[in-house]
Amino acid sequence: MPTLPGLDLRDGVQGLIRSYAAADLALLWRQVSNAAEAEVALRDILPALIQTYGSAAAVLAANWYDEAREKAGVGGSFTAIPADFDDVGAQSLVGWAKSQATDLTAFEALILGGMQRRIANYSRGTVTRSSVADPASTGWKRIGSGECAFCAMLIGRDELYSQATADFASHDNCNCSAYPILKGAEPIKVKDYVKSARNDGSDRYEADYARAREWIATH
Repeated sequence: MPTLPGLDLRDGVQGLIRSYAAADLALLWRQVSNAAEAEVALRDILPALIQTYGSAAAVLAANWYDEAREKAGVGGSFTAIPADFDDVGAQSLVGWAKSQATDLTAFEALILGGMQRRIANYSRGTVTRSSVADPASTGWKRIGSGECAFCAMLIGRDELYSQATADFASHDNCNCSAYPILKGAEPIKVKDYVKSARNDGSDRYEADYARAREWIATH
């Protein structure tokens, strides 16, 4: 029974966020000198930043889902559904971060964590929506290393979510992912999750990045 490549997707999305989106955000911070200037710039730029990198994460997740489905050898025809959001939540993030920050450094950290969450939700949403819509899937589960009590509790439940109304609960800087339970594939042991070793420059991992970079360059 084949095992799906469940870990490299999270590493790919997190790598995408940290190496591209975070770098773009850092450029913004170098151009402001106080919280008021930062707020104006963020309200203008952050929505597009989240949408651009979020959409790239969704494409990455959709490609991963289709490859995972092919590897599992499930029958029928299905193409993953990239997640899209009408409201990326950028304006509410800026307002909340400004109200909580004690200085410009704290403001930056709160924005970065919130941006990470929202971009990663594109990947999670792609997997959860596809898992529910795919006739060859029985739903999805949460995987992660349980870095906080909240995530450890949810992971420990080992719950299968099969309804479209089930949301993926996440927090800022959350490293948890959604994982499809495909018929005929051996499910990952969610309690034994460890960081993938696939970020070692392997050809397939680099191919995932290449697809994401190509999408960003053309959008």
